[in-house]
Amino acid sequence: MRSFATFTAVAIPFSFFSAALAATQGVSNFSPGDPVINLINTSPTQTHVYKVEGNMDNPPTAYGAGQGSLPAATVLPGETVKFQLGQGFIGAFTAMNGEGSRFEVNFRGEKTWYNTDMQFGMSNNTLGPAHGDKQINGKESLAGEQDCLAKANSVWGSVDESMQQALLDTGYLEGTTGADGVLTSVHMDKQADRKVVNFFQNIAEFNSYIVPGSVLGEVTDNTGAAADKFSWSVLTKELTITGY
Repeated sequence: MRSFATFTAVAIPFSFFSAALAATQGVSNFSPGDPVINLINTSPTQTHVYKVEGNMDNPPTAYGAGQGSLPAATVLPGETVKFQLGQGFIGAFTAMNGEGSRFEVNFRGEKTWYNTDMQFGMSNNTLGPAHGDKQINGKESLAGEQDCLAKANSVWGSVDESMQQALLDTGYLEGTTGADGVLTSVHMDKQADRKVVNFFQNIAEFNSYIVPGSVLGEVTDNTGAAADKFSWSVLTKELTITGY
């Protein structure tokens, strides 16, 4: 899954694309069965904005063919946007306009591959098959986290108090220590200390990459091995990103 081409920012006019941000966006040459991502905003008050990127080698049938940086997708409170990606699309949607969880998708082939990446930021969003389909291996299909803080808090009390303090000292987690300690905020970026990565990936078991997986053998430690399970595949060509 983690064989995406390098994304290169290319400034292109918004009018290049077929549809304004509304109920439907993406290619105009859309056919039933072509790849779709539904962007669902469940928040009654918060607008969700996604940075959109495509592989430079995407074919003419794909959205933004041959382009890297594409116009951001804005989803208003309570709105659903059907994003028609066209045949052969590989790329990514990153929440918080590039500052949150990154959702990587690969529709080029019989299987649809996807994952959520929190190496550079995290947010309360999930990605999965639109109709609740299971992965090819029969396991649960939802990547990402609906509530990152709640997921971290679910295991916080079981962490040794000295390690709790060490994690708080990094600044990536905030809260109190002890068996009844409570986290008040969590975040990630690429400078995060290894202990922070280990907490999110192995202890809290976020449904996301916190570091690259070891699929290609380049990472062999427990953190990298744990990330392997987050390159997922399904047969459907319709996925949903939900913002909370």
